[in-house]
Amino acid sequence: MKAISLLQPWASLVVMGIKTIETRSWNTKFRGEILIHSSLGKSGKIFSTEYPFKKFIKDFDLLPFGKIIGSVTITDVIPIANLFMNDENINKLTFEEKAFGDYSDGRFAWLLDDPRIFKKPLPARGMMSIWEYPGENFN
Repeated sequence: MKAISLLQPWASLVVMGIKTIETRSWNTKFRGEILIHSSLGKSGKIFSTEYPFKKFIKDFDLLPFGKIIGSVTITDVIPIANLFMNDENINKLTFEEKAFGDYSDGRFAWLLDDPRIFKKPLPARGMMSIWEYPGENFN
């Protein structure tokens, strides 16, 4: 199954369904269910004590790292410039959503749906870009 690695706290925000748009510097043709891997990087800790992150992330150090923590469905990927041309997409841009992404020109908005948190995160080594997770033990 396809997977993507995200830094914490963004990985947890995605599987919690709070972050429904993942912004990336690159496009993908992939659509469908994708596993969310929380990478080992801790550079996101600085954000976790600031609003709106702290509203949802109570203790950064208790978040799972280096694990498949859930899944979402990529429903569409659109250029950031086009995101603001559609009323439905604009309505998704809450204050929190804006704070959780980089909406700079030239980037892409990955629209996410159907978030699912796994009861038992699965240890895994992440990779850059979209990668293939070899396991099948989903809870």
